[in-house]
Amino acid sequence: MSMNSNLECKVCNGEIRRFLTLGDIPPVNAFLDSSEIPKEKVYPLNLAYCKSCLLVQLEDIVPPENLFSNYLHLSSASASNINHLQEVAETLNSRFKINTNTKVLEIGSNDGTLLSFLKKYTSNLLGIDPAENLVKLSKEKGIETLPKFFNTLTATEIAKVNGNFDIVMALNVIPHTPNVIDLLRGVERVLSQKGTLVMEGAYALETILKGEFDTIYHEHVYSFSLHSLISTFKHTGLKVVDVEKIPTQGGSLRIFAQKEKETSFSYSSINAILKEEKNQGLINPTIYHNVESKVYNFKKNLKKIVEEENKKYGKLIGLGAPARGVVILNYCGFGINDIEYLIDDTPLKQGKVAPGVHIPVKSWEELKSYKNQTFLLLSWNYKDHILSKLHQYIPSCRVIIPFPKLEVKKID
Repeated sequence: MSMNSNLECKVCNGEIRRFLTLGDIPPVNAFLDSSEIPKEKVYPLNLAYCKSCLLVQLEDIVPPENLFSNYLHLSSASASNINHLQEVAETLNSRFKINTNTKVLEIGSNDGTLLSFLKKYTSNLLGIDPAENLVKLSKEKGIETLPKFFNTLTATEIAKVNGNFDIVMALNVIPHTPNVIDLLRGVERVLSQKGTLVMEGAYALETILKGEFDTIYHEHVYSFSLHSLISTFKHTGLKVVDVEKIPTQGGSLRIFAQKEKETSFSYSSINAILKEEKNQGLINPTIYHNVESKVYNFKKNLKKIVEEENKKYGKLIGLGAPARGVVILNYCGFGINDIEYLIDDTPLKQGKVAPGVHIPVKSWEELKSYKNQTFLLLSWNYKDHILSKLHQYIPSCRVIIPFPKLEVKKID
């Protein structure tokens, strides 16, 4: 089983210390046909933090080509995600006054949804994504897209052919990249003199460190705080100039960075969030070592609730089949004896089974045969959207909401 594991920080080479073990889990986006189950691979999922730069990271790295070359997470699969990407496009337009001369590159451009929202402002758009199935979808939207991983090598090629870019976007990509320094040095290479990198990623302080462990999976090599991001950027020729908190993924950071040699200015938001992180104990090892008991108690309590609901109302139905939901199902050991099926909007997942737990994924139409079961909301970060859609099919029901606070709600 090809994996890279070491006990040194992947960014600063400092000592890392494990603080959470989730067991052996398959790649969470590798939905499979029943016939593929015997060949399914699992990998250890252990989380550590660096004592020097505070970066939260996986101990073990699954080679990215095993994770991303045929990817089943679509930007356009959920209405909430589409709305978020539309908001990103509008934010970028108002901040940077995008015009027909503005050149935009998106790293990890997925199926081209975000770039297609920018088409009304500029046609100078380029996507890059290693998943060939998604590149095809992106090209169908009329977006020029390269089927490659982004690194210093591909950055040099891009700069040679396309020149430099005013805006480089990387949404939920940089935390996925084992060689994050190389990726960021690549960004420095393709940015124009006054260009800006815009990145988003789950915020360790508002997710993992609160016990919300479901953003931990093999794709998410890193979970950043602002402290650890600033340390990471110091190795790359880029400087963080602005930051804001956004609600996606249960809590994320949106970072703006520019070439270090071109900027001396940074916004007050940076010091405000650094101070907040310090006040919340981010630089104290206790915050990391308290996570395991929070996660274990969550598992114990959720298993008890699922068991009780199962006895009263029969097998549950899972709402959503997101990566985070696959983590919850695997860590808690739920299977087809607990949950009859999962409902998901992504056509690529329907008709397959969820990794590790092998629960079938179906469309919303399956609810026509609903028999008073309780629902487990796995896509809890899109709660409002999903519950309003559920209400169109089922006027009254019980729903278990795992995070931010584990509860059973009567919906009617």
